[in-house]
Amino acid sequence: MKSRLISLIPAVLLIALSLGAAAQDFSVDAEVGLLYDFESSQILFAQRGDEDRVPASLVKVMTLFVAFDRIAAENIALDNEVIVSERAWRMGGSQMFLEVGDRVTFEDLFYGIAVVSGNDACVAVAEALAGTEALYVQWMNNKAEELGLDLHFVDVHGLSENNRINARDFALLVEHYLKAHPEAIKYHRELSFGYQPRSSSTPIVQSNRNGLLRTYEGADGLKTGYLSKAGYNLVATAEREGRRLIAVVLGASSEAKREQEAAKLLDYGFRSFEAVSIDELLSQTQARVYKGRSDQVELTTNASVSFLRGNQGRLSTKVELNDLEAPIKAGEQVGTVAVYLGEELLKESPLLAAESVERGSWFTVLIDSIVLFFKKLFSQG
Repeated sequence: MKSRLISLIPAVLLIALSLGAAAQDFSVDAEVGLLYDFESSQILFAQRGDEDRVPASLVKVMTLFVAFDRIAAENIALDNEVIVSERAWRMGGSQMFLEVGDRVTFEDLFYGIAVVSGNDACVAVAEALAGTEALYVQWMNNKAEELGLDLHFVDVHGLSENNRINARDFALLVEHYLKAHPEAIKYHRELSFGYQPRSSSTPIVQSNRNGLLRTYEGADGLKTGYLSKAGYNLVATAEREGRRLIAVVLGASSEAKREQEAAKLLDYGFRSFEAVSIDELLSQTQARVYKGRSDQVELTTNASVSFLRGNQGRLSTKVELNDLEAPIKAGEQVGTVAVYLGEELLKESPLLAAESVERGSWFTVLIDSIVLFFKKLFSQG
């Protein structure tokens, strides 16, 4: 089966959405700002979104991503205990207040990372899963490479100024993270977390540093960060009526400013944009199948597209199909669909078979082989 189209890698090709005149008046009061639509996989706004930045504690999103991967792959129970090393205990900066020899569950360590940004918890997790932080960092960079993201890590906690991210790829990282491990959001949305080390008679309770969890409707994550060289960073996510947006603010001047600008980005997304299923827009809903028990297959995308409100009537689609030969499995990519707003390309998405088509009889295969032969012959002429 020969495709007339270069295959998409990754499965969904991300195309930054053109905002037109509405975006020309929009900006954020920070070095970098970006708004990402989780469902449609589209960038709705970007201000210096490809610029390399120091992430600070945003690194911990990747630390948790790799941890959830390993927990799942090795079937490790969340109530398994980790023995805290001296190296983990000695970590400076934000702490969960682990002590040497403490026995603490992975579950508590994950809360300690997501809620209170514990550098000690990050090292404890890395040592428990990889043996050394150095190997764990290698896993983090391998994960970034696997996902095709231009991110670079040198530690598991973000204290180094040599960690590097950009807002565009970090938003994609968050998308991959939450899609691969939707259970992770329960750790990020907690307003506070208390841990009781052995030397304490009561738990040490600390608040989540993401203030939007208390002030912004639908906010349920995700991570803050600060270093003097980085400024105040925040990747925030909120969900309303089944629609999730991700806001990235890097290099803000204060904690209050990063929250204000993240809320501004989220407001812009929820108020100014709407989304529709691409299936509703398809100009072609069936495709010809050769050598099958059926000569047609229904098409679907299982995808949506976001656009500025009031413009749905201007949307159109262009379908590109492969030469389809049975057998075809449901969910198999059979082409691509491009969505346009007027003449502007908004998004390209894989076009999928909505159903399976089994191989036809020998006679059907013979006749369709002849048809394809002449079709190919004439197309080359």
